Amino acid sequence: MVALKCFFYFLFVSSLILLSSCSESTSPIVDKSNGLVPLKIGNSWNYEFTDYDSSGAIVQTENQINTIVKDTTILNNIWYSFNYLPSGIWFTNKTDGYWSFVKKGTGNITEDTSLIVFKYPTQVGDIYGNADTPTEVVATDEEITVPAGTFKVIHIKTNYQSSNNYLLNSIETYIVPKIGVIKEIQIGKKPNGNTFVAFKRELKSYTLK
Repeated sequence: MVALKCFFYFLFVSSLILLSSCSESTSPIVDKSNGLVPLKIGNSWNYEFTDYDSSGAIVQTENQINTIVKDTTILNNIWYSFNYLPSGIWFTNKTDGYWSFVKKGTGNITEDTSLIVFKYPTQVGDIYGNADTPTEVVATDEEITVPAGTFKVIHIKTNYQSSNNYLLNSIETYIVPKIGVIKEIQIGKKPNGNTFVAFKRELKSYTLK
């Protein structure tokens, strides 16, 4: 189970990068505001993680804390890393959204690679990413409630069309600009085609510096 949880955390960014045909050679300038996900050392998000089986029964729940623990300068821009990710994965806000950078030698990455993770500003119907893992913007002002409160969110869905893992059919992410991700749902798919919630993370509290 621990391995599956680590898979969930690392999955969203690493899978997009591993399935990308090439790295981005040009990109917008860094966003000096708080950006989509506020990035500063010490910023922390406290989540309730719920693990389900394919029947919908809860297997277990646990508290998980994501904290920005370090930064680095890459090509004259400041990038940030979280406590739960392997060394070599970094993030920054740019004027068109939230970007990741993966250093050569991280996992199977053979060259420094950067790409957009979440487009922002955005609108309903925007589709980005590659053909195997397209991300679509479902809503930009959807209201949802999590333990941390009620928020208007950007709702996006990433489909893993070539996935052979029954736990991974899609991931739905709910983001509040300048606060960050407040909810994530990983959807699995049974052999009969029926989908189910594999994992869910909901924001309980957060600290922004």
